[in-house]
Amino acid sequence: MQRTITIKLDNCPSINSTILQFNQCCNFFLKIGFDNRTWSKRQLQSLGYYEARERWPSLQSSLVQGARDCAADMLKRERCAHLPVKRPTSAVRYNQRTFTPYMDSGILSLTTIDGRLKIPIRIPDYFKRYSHSKVAALRVFQRKGVLFANLVVELPDVPTKEVGSPKVLGVDRGIDRTAVLSNNIFFNSSAIKNVRGRYSYQRQRLQAAGTRSAKRHLRRLSGRERRFQADVNHCLAKKIAYMDFDVVVLEDLCARMEKRLGRKFNVKLGGWAFGQLEQFLTYLLEELGKILLKVPAEYTSQRCSRCGNLGHRKKHSFKCPVCGLSLDADLNAARNIAQLGMALLGRPIVNGPIVACDEAGLASPVEHIYKPPDLSGGS
Repeated sequence: MQRTITIKLDNCPSINSTILQFNQCCNFFLKIGFDNRTWSKRQLQSLGYYEARERWPSLQSSLVQGARDCAADMLKRERCAHLPVKRPTSAVRYNQRTFTPYMDSGILSLTTIDGRLKIPIRIPDYFKRYSHSKVAALRVFQRKGVLFANLVVELPDVPTKEVGSPKVLGVDRGIDRTAVLSNNIFFNSSAIKNVRGRYSYQRQRLQAAGTRSAKRHLRRLSGRERRFQADVNHCLAKKIAYMDFDVVVLEDLCARMEKRLGRKFNVKLGGWAFGQLEQFLTYLLEELGKILLKVPAEYTSQRCSRCGNLGHRKKHSFKCPVCGLSLDADLNAARNIAQLGMALLGRPIVNGPIVACDEAGLASPVEHIYKPPDLSGGS
């Protein structure tokens, strides 16, 4: 289990120059890998390592290798279909040979273009409980002229609570409603939509003005909407994680913007932070020793949660023509998600070894996918 401690560093010209040269070196490896259609670290090493050392002689060899590894990961993510570009102030990836943390004395030793430097750091009070943990990785970056460091610490895994019949909670995520739970709790997104609409209106007016003061105002607004969205998702994830349930089940969502959906809906879809909510839930449940499951999203909104037949959905209402169930569509979907999660708990893991349940992977909140039967032809 890993956690990230974000701390602010004092301004240092050596670190700023190191960040700039590291990102230039990374872009150099990106261009080589894209031209040769490869993201292999070994091939990037043979194609450009010595040239990179000649171009940036003050950049330590481990940092050059870190730039190579960063470029390989970015090319692999894009599958070499596009040439990614690293910004001049993006994060520098440090490994164990290029930094040494002294958490007790508040000192961070870093490798820079001017040699090793000892930087004073101050751990926030909330993160002091992690100060005696092992620091596995470090990233240093610059944001709006301010230096930051992300210390990644390793913590012991929290064992999953052993219960005879676990309580399962289904969560249906949506755009109009942030989350609807299978225990009849609704979280609407009216406050989020109001704030996003206000920021969108402000951006349109300032961009239309185009003056120097308007551009300064746009820079001040930058990031506020993102931080507000993260705060809302974090508070919601905490409320869900601390409920009296042992297993939380989510849909395996993948939102894609399509032309046929229309520009207005695609704008809403682009601002839907369902993945961030899942990320926050994952680490919170991990700390509490609870399980997170993911099930396919097909037919969860169209299938009746009482009899399992396909019904009719109209906006937020659902009606089953077989058993006559009339229910809120999102609540019906949340109950279906919970039922799929319970079915998954009762089934062995198909792609796992034939061992006990805890050894097969349910001892940690990893994602397990359950494939339900095809309901396109009826029940």
